Amino acid sequence: MRKILLLLLFIPLLSFSQEAKEIDKQDHSIVPKKIVIQDNVERMIIDYTQSEELGLFKMLAPVGWTEPIIEAQFEIRGIVLKGVLGLQFKEGLKTIESGNGFVIPKHTRVRIFNAGQVELILIEVLRPAYNKEFVQKFSSF
Repeated sequence: MRKILLLLLFIPLLSFSQEAKEIDKQDHSIVPKKIVIQDNVERMIIDYTQSEELGLFKMLAPVGWTEPIIEAQFEIRGIVLKGVLGLQFKEGLKTIESGNGFVIPKHTRVRIFNAGQVELILIEVLRPAYNKEFVQKFSSF
C-alpha cells in the first residue's frame, strides 16, 4: 500500500517534468511588425500583438506628435518609458511622465500626444487588440 501511495505522489511530478521539457523546446520569441503611421508627423509602432484578445505595442513618437481626438472600443493601458505623454479629455488635460503608467477606459474620448521636449516612448496594452473598426475619430470633445 505504501509503494502505491509513493507511486501516486511521483506520477504528477513525472508528468510535470515532461511538460516542462516540451515547453523548453519551443521558441517563445515574438518577431514584431514595424508600422509607420502618419498623423500630423510620422511615428512608429512596434506591434507584438499575437491575438485578438490583447494588443501589445511599443510606440515611438517625435516631439510635436499628436493623434486626432478618438474614442476607442478597447481599453488602453500603458507605461511611459521616455518623455511625457499628454492625454486631453473633455474635462481637461493630464500628463504622464516617464516611469508612470496610465489607463484610458474604453469608450473614452481622448486626444493622445507627445507633451514633452524629447521623443515619447511608451508601451501600450489594448484589450481587446487594436482593430481600426473599433476607433472613431472626432473633431471636438
